[in-house]
Amino acid sequence: MGGIAVIVVQGPDAGAVVRRVFRPHRRPLESLEPDRLCLGSLVDGGEVLDEALVTFTPAPDGTRAEINIHGGPRIAQRALLLLEREGAAVVEPDPLGPIDPDHWPLAAGGLNNPAIGRELLQRLPRAMTAGVVTCLTRQWSAGLSRLARDAMEDPGARAEDLAAAAERYEAMRVLLAVPEVVLAGPPNAGKSSLANALAGRAASIVTDQPGTTRDWVRTLADLGGPPVWLTDTAGLWAPDDPIDRLAVDRAWQRVDRADLVVAVFDASAPPAAEDPHWTRLLAERRVLVVAGKIDLAPAPPGVLGVSARDGQGLADLRRAICRRLGAGDLDGDAPAAFTERQAALLATAAIVARQGEAAQARALLTELLEGGEGSAAAVEQP
Repeated sequence: MGGIAVIVVQGPDAGAVVRRVFRPHRRPLESLEPDRLCLGSLVDGGEVLDEALVTFTPAPDGTRAEINIHGGPRIAQRALLLLEREGAAVVEPDPLGPIDPDHWPLAAGGLNNPAIGRELLQRLPRAMTAGVVTCLTRQWSAGLSRLARDAMEDPGARAEDLAAAAERYEAMRVLLAVPEVVLAGPPNAGKSSLANALAGRAASIVTDQPGTTRDWVRTLADLGGPPVWLTDTAGLWAPDDPIDRLAVDRAWQRVDRADLVVAVFDASAPPAAEDPHWTRLLAERRVLVVAGKIDLAPAPPGVLGVSARDGQGLADLRRAICRRLGAGDLDGDAPAAFTERQAALLATAAIVARQGEAAQARALLTELLEGGEGSAAAVEQP
């Protein structure tokens, strides 16, 4: 049975203890800024206990490290025993109970925004990468909250900014939705190598033999914008073997459910125009065509080319995926609604502010920050 556990390690040796049992997937812990999340593995000797998100924060008595795992009670117990063996003392949690945003310290700058705080707490469990966590928390400590408070002085002067913050809700929704990006195409097109390169770790088996992937493999990937479920699939062709046919059928199932399909082909052996599988793939409603293995041959004109072997084009592909998903241009520091309630209040406040109804705009902005008897359902466009 799964769940989420947060283990806090605090004290003068907390950083050293956690570093002995945590292996980051990408960046070294030494380069990690305070309060930034790092994805990696919690390890006991040579055994990986679980994937974990770890963050370090300065504390009065040294360092505070938070370890977020999701493997269930048994894994949490093993993690505690592991930390105890490394020198940590296991103590009972603080009995004060859950945090109520009404009793939080005010956000930076003295902003009174408990309503945004509640919505932040509700959505943080859905924030799957450090970038999304940062984007959300900035809306409470600055971004959205600061814009609403500043607009109180002269709503008409900030009407366009309020409207822009409302429009950014769609991009924020994508960040929290964790869309599925499916890599599909002919056998031996380099899909598995590309999936591993995008994810930053070896999630799919890669060999020189065509057809290595017999079933789809899904992994969470941080593309520098929205986190995505990156799904590697079996090659699309017409096999005789029933097991191979089942693998192809399951690949099409993932394609049909995808938020975005990355259609990958080998640049040195592009599919024939009459290939029925390639034709069907290109007919998908949301498809991004990519030429792989451009270290062996150049991409055709107008087609994005990548090489998982030497990294050519990977940054361009990440940006292209983010743009196609609708979150490519989102600035993490920009004020942005991250709930429907916020978007509705901001959009309505912008309209009445343009009409010179400053008092009504201020009431809507107060509702945005502090909450009250109103609700998103009660907000109507004038």
